[in-house]
Amino acid sequence: MLTRRRFLLLSGTGVAAAVLAACGGAQPAASPSSTAPGSPSGSAKPAASPSAAASAAAIGGGELKLLMRSHFVPAYDTWLDKFAADWGAKNKVQVSVDHILAGELPAKWAAEVAAKAGHDLFGFTQSGAINVYNQQLVDMTDLAEELGKKYGGWADPLASNIGKFQGVWKGVPDFFIDRPGMYRKDLFEANGLKPVDTWEDLLNAGTVLKAKGNPVGIAINQKSNDANDSWHCLLWGFGVSYATPEGRMAKFDSPETKAAVKFAVDLYQKTMTDEVLSWDDSGNNDGLAAGRISWIQNPISAIRTIEKDKPELAKNIAISNAPAGPKGRFSPVSTAVFGVMNWSKSVSAAKAFIADYYAVYPEAVKASTGYNQPLLKEFRKKPMPILGEDPRFAVLQDFDQIARATGHPGPPNPASAEVENNWIVPLMIGRAVTGNVDEAVSWASQRIEQIYKKHNLA
Repeated sequence: MLTRRRFLLLSGTGVAAAVLAACGGAQPAASPSSTAPGSPSGSAKPAASPSAAASAAAIGGGELKLLMRSHFVPAYDTWLDKFAADWGAKNKVQVSVDHILAGELPAKWAAEVAAKAGHDLFGFTQSGAINVYNQQLVDMTDLAEELGKKYGGWADPLASNIGKFQGVWKGVPDFFIDRPGMYRKDLFEANGLKPVDTWEDLLNAGTVLKAKGNPVGIAINQKSNDANDSWHCLLWGFGVSYATPEGRMAKFDSPETKAAVKFAVDLYQKTMTDEVLSWDDSGNNDGLAAGRISWIQNPISAIRTIEKDKPELAKNIAISNAPAGPKGRFSPVSTAVFGVMNWSKSVSAAKAFIADYYAVYPEAVKASTGYNQPLLKEFRKKPMPILGEDPRFAVLQDFDQIARATGHPGPPNPASAEVENNWIVPLMIGRAVTGNVDEAVSWASQRIEQIYKKHNLA
């Protein structure tokens, strides 16, 4: 499995250089580079009419160029390519869809923004991109509000946090990727253990199972997005964050932070082995697939791979919610947002394309095998496609209630993203488990302050 990495995102047009959080899930092989009318079939026809915000009369002719990631599920790219081809043929628009690995997208965005030319529509895979590129993005308020009214409203706070800049919709949220717990149901049941609901549950169950040769697996290092996400999940559950609701720096060197980090040390010592100190993003997946690791936190890519490669083992793997802490349950998620660039000559076509995409949105969810979690409430009605059809995935139908972006409890911004992309939190945990909690928290606090001061947010 290819590892996922976070990449430096540099804007060359007056927007401050920033570091943004990258997507979750293993990167797939690249999809075909473009789509034009006449591509192979595989999706339903687009809706009969575009959005009221962009009528069919306004979009006839011209071209529309999309820059999207290569999806974790290749079938989704096949579906999207066919949808785009059919939509283009119907509306007499030449549509091309370029799919690029998520790790390569930030450099591509920055290059096109610097040139003020390129694709019309970006599929942003990083939760702070709307903030960073707000000056280069078209105001999407008309379409975002129309979609919200038509489809039951947006799932907030996540949708607004990733779609709005200073209260203005500069992007239209597409989906998020959840990060639940996955565990060996047979091992838990054989030892009389209940499914993990809280971090305390994980400590108790993991202590028992480590002694039986089945440790918990959470990466602790600077090489893993999983490490960033799981340890942020723990901090937030303990009521700890380095950001305020306004997006400024919060006091981090505090008794609450030290208590949370002390718990993380206990969790490591009692439930894990030293291997987690050197894992990349494939470590927990591989450990679960090998039948040795008892619990991980990961996008559903882990179980999907095991279903394909080891179906008998997959029958013994169950899904639970992200663990809750004493102050609540909040999970970092990866996100996708549509943004229309202000150099585009096809703004009306881009808005109409997005509107028609949502008209058949359940098909997109199905094509993604449940990876794409909707952010419009109409599409979250139970039973949801895929997730509501299999009892194992039922808990994921409510994941929008706990899904948060980098910088929680505030909006994602360049400072919070830089903290994540410099691996401050997992490095802090690593310093604590191999050294001293107080020293580790003090080091992290100093690093965070440096970053927030640089962005004038301290």
